[in-house]
Amino acid sequence: MDASVVAVAGVAVSGFLGGFFVGIGIGRLDGRLADRLGSRWHQRVTVLFSVVPFSIAAGAAALGGVEPRVGVAALASTVAVTVAGWVAVRLAETCYVDSITDDDPVATWQWEPPGNTWLYGIFVVVWLLDGVKYAVSGRWMASIAVAGFAISWLCIAVDEGVWQFERMGATPAIRVHEAGLVIQRPFRRSIVLWEDVSHVRLRDDELVFDRGFFDVRFDRDEVADLEAVQTDIERILERVQIDGFRLLPR
Repeated sequence: MDASVVAVAGVAVSGFLGGFFVGIGIGRLDGRLADRLGSRWHQRVTVLFSVVPFSIAAGAAALGGVEPRVGVAALASTVAVTVAGWVAVRLAETCYVDSITDDDPVATWQWEPPGNTWLYGIFVVVWLLDGVKYAVSGRWMASIAVAGFAISWLCIAVDEGVWQFERMGATPAIRVHEAGLVIQRPFRRSIVLWEDVSHVRLRDDELVFDRGFFDVRFDRDEVADLEAVQTDIERILERVQIDGFRLLPR
């Protein structure tokens, strides 16, 4: 790789690390920042907008508008910022869930995250091998691009709990709290708020939580006894109504 490319990439990485540590400092000054950021999906998505300038620069290099070395640094930065942003978003979401579910769960069921372990593995291995092949031939933009795809699939597999590691992370489960239904993955948690759910129903071996365009579904391969889960949730919601909570689905 040309020395100038390494220099440009070094500047980009230095800037990224600087922003990373500044973000940590801001987070420490505002202890509720992560909770607010993780409360709604549209707030979390804004974090990923920081990748746009790097993506534009990488696209311009691919079209011949800027020097290739700038494109290599921009594309590498795109991959790095995307992964870091994704991790930050998931951590913020988990912090938010923890902040509103400090009560003991009313009920807990074992849950198996959906996804084909081997399929994810095939994609990651194939793209990594392509990345090595392109790097050997000096096609750095292509190498970084396919390596980025491999890293993305790896992150998704770990994030969604498709890949689980012995003695690492929490046991996947779904838990009922006063605020909503918590989906526990090995390394993060998400929540379905009762106030966002319009209906809970069992359809074609799927337990469906209706909430507009973003339904949440569990099939029988994920949760063994869907009927029991549905019955327990309906009983819990009835009790919530009797106790005077306002979190019963509309």
